[in-house]
Amino acid sequence: MTPDETVVLARYVRALCPQQKFDEYTPDAWHDVLGDYRLDAARAAAAAVAKRQPFVSPAEIIAEIKQQRGNRATDFQGPGLPAEVPDADPDDVQAYLAALRDQRTRAADGMELKRRPVAELISGVVQALPAIPGQQAEEVVEVRRPGPLGIACPTCQAAMGRPCRVEIGERRRELRTPHAARSRVAEGGPALLESPAEIESRRSASAARLASLAAAEALPDE
Repeated sequence: MTPDETVVLARYVRALCPQQKFDEYTPDAWHDVLGDYRLDAARAAAAAVAKRQPFVSPAEIIAEIKQQRGNRATDFQGPGLPAEVPDADPDDVQAYLAALRDQRTRAADGMELKRRPVAELISGVVQALPAIPGQQAEEVVEVRRPGPLGIACPTCQAAMGRPCRVEIGERRRELRTPHAARSRVAEGGPALLESPAEIESRRSASAARLASLAAAEALPDE
């Protein structure tokens, strides 16, 4: 920080600790000790120290700055934190370590670590892999679980991985065993044992039979 910024810091600490003694030479002395640190880092450290005790010294500000930087550098990766990968080839040990140190320094300084798309990370690796002579790249097979639950049910439209269900009034109950159509499709068979035309033909025949029976019952006895 500059001498003028050290004056600002001294006034800030005086506001935090009204009982602490300051004079016109305090900013000069503090600048000799804190001149290598940024004003925003020193202010944050002074506020943290002032929360614990009524007086704040330059040495305590420096210790708090180092503590805060260490915490940020240690916790810059993990659950819910940016997954930034060092921008260097891991096979180049020196370059990778330098990129990692730069990453930790930026994390300690409170700078935002930005994610890198997966495609960007693996693009160089994929291009570097030589093609295997006489072998063509195989298409990626869709990953799914085996058995009937590996597909959506054509009967109740249960999603893949979810059990089949039936509607009972306004309630929905899950079945222990999948619908027969789901099991057939999982084994490579058809969802329906009959085509829509065959089903419609059977329904029409049943309706005609029922109509003939009803007509026969309606005839008067002789």
